[in-house]
Amino acid sequence: MTIKELAKLANVSVATVSRVMNNDGVVTEETRKKVLKVANEVGYHSNLIGRNLRRRQTDNILVMLTSLSNTFCNKVIRAIDKEAEKSGYSILVCATNGDKDTEKKYVNFARNKLVDGMIILNSSITKEEMQEYSKAFPIVQCCEYVDKKFTPYVTVDSIEASFDAVSRLIKSGRKRIAFFTVDNDLISTKERLEGYKKALKENHIDFDPKLVFTGNYGYRNAISQTEAFMDSGVEFDGLFAVSDRMAAGAIKAIIQKGKTVPGDVAVTGFDNTDASYITTPSITTVAQPANDLGKEAFNMLCKLIKKEKPQNKILDYEIISRESTIN
Repeated sequence: MTIKELAKLANVSVATVSRVMNNDGVVTEETRKKVLKVANEVGYHSNLIGRNLRRRQTDNILVMLTSLSNTFCNKVIRAIDKEAEKSGYSILVCATNGDKDTEKKYVNFARNKLVDGMIILNSSITKEEMQEYSKAFPIVQCCEYVDKKFTPYVTVDSIEASFDAVSRLIKSGRKRIAFFTVDNDLISTKERLEGYKKALKENHIDFDPKLVFTGNYGYRNAISQTEAFMDSGVEFDGLFAVSDRMAAGAIKAIIQKGKTVPGDVAVTGFDNTDASYITTPSITTVAQPANDLGKEAFNMLCKLIKKEKPQNKILDYEIISRESTIN
């Protein structure tokens, strides 16, 4: 059924039907109810695609990340969704699994105006690609970023957060602190290593590359990688992991090898996810403000959609002390 046919059945003008369906303009409550009643009886649905083309707006945004298994990212996404709902937006969450072709497919959603803009939590997009995209459509980097000059971003200072976390381990008497990381190109990974090294340097401890080992964010992988690290014979009395799940796996391995936490090895994680407080012992961690990150990312994107220029934001973090570092 067309809008003209509906207008005829309801005995109103086409313009009145349009105002009712778009909740736009002044229509009496009696008329609104009459139009909606007739529309419901005949099963009429407004053509959203046509309406959006006329408005040049979809009221949808796309949130892209590599994996949905990251519980911290899920908290950020929920915050984005909650804030979007307040403004009448819906979000499309797209996981790429690190596949470049899949990333390009989702980027084309924004390039072709199928969504009003994008928030990217993490990806393999290069700095040059990000700059190109930011010229073509509204895009915001959240948590991770590759371009600081042209593309707005909201994050925490991972260098200072890691420096703070490792410094606390050192102040508690730990001198041989292992760094459990991931072999990838994410800015957070690089900055956490930088913060680790900075803490060692400022406390007059030489950096030992033998104390650095890698995993893949997984819990089981963290157990096996920590066991292999311990079997190599490297002595350590502290461990800083780039994620809570890796810290949890490391603790499991340390205890299985007959060591105690925090007695023999003090452990600190990152993100304050559920793994940090359900593990025994509970894990000292760097807490990122997931809700604020999501909220700020959405509000920054809204400004871009309105042709305004948002300011980049570095949000505060918090070190939460738990049993893994407290004797």
